[in-house]
Amino acid sequence: MVPALVGLAVRAAQDVALDARLLAVDQAPGPLRTATGIVTAQDPPPGCYLPPGSQVRIWVSTDPDDGEGRDGRGGLRLPTGPVTVTPSGTK
Repeated sequence: MVPALVGLAVRAAQDVALDARLLAVDQAPGPLRTATGIVTAQDPPPGCYLPPGSQVRIWVSTDPDDGEGRDGRGGLRLPTGPVTVTPSGTK
């Protein structure tokens, strides 16, 4: 079964994938192999079944502010913590 890799450091994600008998492969590697950064997306999603030895594609951001137009991969920002939500109709 495919584990959840989004939000993990690259090396941790690769270790988790290996523990599941899968291989996590960066889909947008730069000139050098990606050794640091955070996984921002994966395919297939967690919970899917893949035969042992299959690849899970991952996308890695090495700069949290890295966005389109700066040779970055964009990606999703990780939550920073709980957010207080005020119900509508209250002051």
